[in-house]
Amino acid sequence: MLEPTLRSRLMAEFDAMPRQIKVAAQWVLDNPRDVALLSMREQAKKAGVTPASMTRLAQRMGFDGYDGLRGVYAERIRRGETEFSSKAEALVARRSVQGDGALAFDLADTLGRHMRTLAEPGMLDTVRAAVAVLADARRVYVMGFRSSYPVASHFAYVHSLAGGDARLLDAPGGTGADRLRGAGRGDAMLAVSVKPYTRAAVELVDYALARGIAIVALTDSSVSPLVRRAATSIVVPTTSPSFFHTMTPAFATAETLAAMLAAIAGERALDAVREMEHQFDDLSTHI
Repeated sequence: MLEPTLRSRLMAEFDAMPRQIKVAAQWVLDNPRDVALLSMREQAKKAGVTPASMTRLAQRMGFDGYDGLRGVYAERIRRGETEFSSKAEALVARRSVQGDGALAFDLADTLGRHMRTLAEPGMLDTVRAAVAVLADARRVYVMGFRSSYPVASHFAYVHSLAGGDARLLDAPGGTGADRLRGAGRGDAMLAVSVKPYTRAAVELVDYALARGIAIVALTDSSVSPLVRRAATSIVVPTTSPSFFHTMTPAFATAETLAAMLAAIAGERALDAVREMEHQFDDLSTHI
C-alpha cells in the first residue's frame, strides 16, 4: 500500500473509529515522519494510547501488525521525500478532520508555549552570555540563510539603529562573504541557522572561526552543527503544527539581543537613536 492511499483510508474511516483508535489515527496523520522512525511503544506513548490501540489501528487498515503500517511510512523516507512535503500533507489531512479553528488554536497555543520558554532562568543566562560576547566585539557580523535570513536581517537593522557596527553578510551576486575581509580577532558573528541547516551557513562559520571571529549561534538544537563551533549558543524551539517550522522564538531572541546591546551601549546608543530620528524627520520617512 502506498502512503497517500493509507492516508486517504485513515481520513475516510476516521469518524467511524472507536475513540482510542481515533486518537492513534490522528497521531499517525499528524506525525508521518515519527511513524517511520519511532518504535510502536514510543509512538503510543506520544499519542497517549496503549500499544494495543496502535496495533488495532494497523489491523483496521489491513495490516497484520503495526510494523506493516510503519513500513509504508519508512518506504517514503527511503524514497527521499522531504519532511516539508510530509508535514504539508499532514496539515491538509488535519484540517479536513479538525477544521480551521482547531488548527489556528494549535498554532497560537504552540507559539505561546515556545515564547514562555524564552523567559526561563537558564535561557536568560544563555542570552546574557551571548550579549557579553557581542558587546565586547569591535564589529558584529550577522549571517542567516533561507528562513533564518529575516531574523539575521532584523537583528542587524535594529542593532545598527542603536549605533552598533552590524554587518549583514548579504549582497547581490553572492558577495556577502566579501565583507569578512579584514575581520578577525576582536570581531564576533551572530550566526542564525535552524534545521534543515544550509551547507553555506556551516562553511561560512568555519571560515569565520579560522579568522579568529567569535561565534554566537542562534539555532534550534543542542546538536546543531553550529553549537560545537560557537563560543556560546542560544537554542530556541521551532516546532509547529504547520508544515513549516516557526521562526517566531528566533525573532524574539534577536530583538532581545539588540535591546540588551542598546542598553549596554548607553549614551552611544542614545546619540545614534537621536541621529536616526533627525534623519527620518529630514527625509519625511514616515507618514
